[in-house]
Amino acid sequence: MKLRNYTPLDQVWLRSVVAAVKPSNVSKFAISFKNCGSPHHRGRAYWAGCSYHSSSAPLVVVALGKASYPYRTIASGGYIGFTLYSIAEAAVFITAHELRHLWQAKVKKGWRVWGSKGQFSERDADAYAIKMVRRFRRGELDC
Repeated sequence: MKLRNYTPLDQVWLRSVVAAVKPSNVSKFAISFKNCGSPHHRGRAYWAGCSYHSSSAPLVVVALGKASYPYRTIASGGYIGFTLYSIAEAAVFITAHELRHLWQAKVKKGWRVWGSKGQFSERDADAYAIKMVRRFRRGELDC
């Protein structure tokens, strides 16, 4: 895993977050944590690589916005609404969501959460991310 960090968050901590929330069967990918000027957090998973970044390996981009907390994620278009209480929770949430998309690319017909539609499901990725944030809040993740 290749990690690039452009945020004020600690790189060692971010590496432990990625290791803690990474689904099985996901390996050999690059991940980049960036600051975002907007008040919203966002992410992107390039499971076939990205020519813009000259990479053929899977790439995940996590952009952390300048949000005020508590921050409520948008519940529409297949996404599940959820409240985040810190930048650390936002990093865990977006990272887990995007890494779940890499898992969905590898496991085409694997188990998905109820109500998800298709191979790449935002509902499934959000459900996985919510599960990881709840485990983070309970202190069950090694980060």
